[in-house]
Amino acid sequence: MKMSELENRLKGHAQIAKSNIAAPFDLKTEIKNMEEKNMSRQTNKSWIRKPIAIAAVLALCIMTVTLTPIANSIKGFFKDIVRFDGAITGTEYTNATNDIKIDTLEINTENGQLILPLDITFENKTEAPFPYIQEIAVSEYKILDANNKEIAEKKNAVEESVKGTVSDGKVLVSVPLDENLKENETYFIQIDKMYGLSKADAPLHITGTWKCEFTR
Repeated sequence: MKMSELENRLKGHAQIAKSNIAAPFDLKTEIKNMEEKNMSRQTNKSWIRKPIAIAAVLALCIMTVTLTPIANSIKGFFKDIVRFDGAITGTEYTNATNDIKIDTLEINTENGQLILPLDITFENKTEAPFPYIQEIAVSEYKILDANNKEIAEKKNAVEESVKGTVSDGKVLVSVPLDENLKENETYFIQIDKMYGLSKADAPLHITGTWKCEFTR
């Protein structure tokens, strides 16, 4: 075989190999495509604003590829609440544990009812959805003893939940307690679900896990 013919064949193989190599992953292009798809979806929700659409999608993607210990450090993200028939019935801000801080204050009594005040703080009050939340309703929580044994559980609809008004990213919510709790004993309140309320929007489901100690 002549040298010129061999060179031409080698060049041809190189061009074929080059054409079969996948194009490098372009993150900016992928984000743009995901944003366009996200914005094209027709829903009746107004909690998810355009400026946060990319962040919500990226957070969801990150959550699908991380292990649990890492996921616990990731900020919350939006997702649709989907009914059994596929219809979207609302919006949820999930994995919000690190976005909201909850502290217990000293127990007091109001009109004969034992009350546990909860001091709730939005860690990033200027980031969505927190600037739009006017009230917080605590709807699902458990009371545990010092051995983490469940002694009471509440699962309320938003209308029946205990509520507090937001002021500068902080909320005070008064949770009623059972009078049978022993004095000078240590207990825990574990909160799994809250609602963010705004006059302009449907209730925003907020999920996470907050466990706070208190003493009767």
